[in-house]
Amino acid sequence: MVKGQQIKGLRVINFHDGKEVGRVGDLLIDVENGMLQGITIENRGIIKNIKYVKREHIVQVGRDAVLINGLSVVEDYDHHEQNKLSWQNKLGKNVFSREGTDIGTIQDMLFDLPEGRIIGIEMSGGIWTDLNQGRKMIPWQQVIPGTAENVMVEAEKDLWQ
Repeated sequence: MVKGQQIKGLRVINFHDGKEVGRVGDLLIDVENGMLQGITIENRGIIKNIKYVKREHIVQVGRDAVLINGLSVVEDYDHHEQNKLSWQNKLGKNVFSREGTDIGTIQDMLFDLPEGRIIGIEMSGGIWTDLNQGRKMIPWQQVIPGTAENVMVEAEKDLWQ
C-alpha cells in the first residue's frame, strides 16, 4: 500500500539504461474503475514539458524512484483525455455522506501497486480532530464515482463520532 504523496516528486528512471526522465508531477486516476491510470512526468528545465506514462509501463514504484519500461513509453500529455482525473485536484476536497453530512476532506489516496488499484481515501476531520483521533480511511468501494468538486461516499455515519 502506497500513498499518493509518497509517489509525487519521485524521480522517474528508465529501467533499461538508468536515464532519469524527470519527476512525478501528478497521478492520474480513473474514478469509475478505481484505478491508477498513469503518472505525469515534469522535467526540471527552464521550459516546462509535461509527459505521461501509463500504469502498465511502470515497472516498479520504490522508495526513491519510479522505474519505467523504456523511453518509448513516455507520451505527450493530453490535458483533455477522458476518464482521468488529477489526484492532486482531489486533495482538500470535501467529502459528503449520502445523507448530506460533511464528513471531512481528502488528504491522500492509497494505492495497491503495481496493480494500480485505489484502496481508499485518507480523510481529515480538521487539525484538532486529526490530533485527537487520527485520520480515517474510507475504502474506495464506498466512494460514489463522479468528477464534481465534492466527493460523495456511502458512509452511514460521521467518522469522528
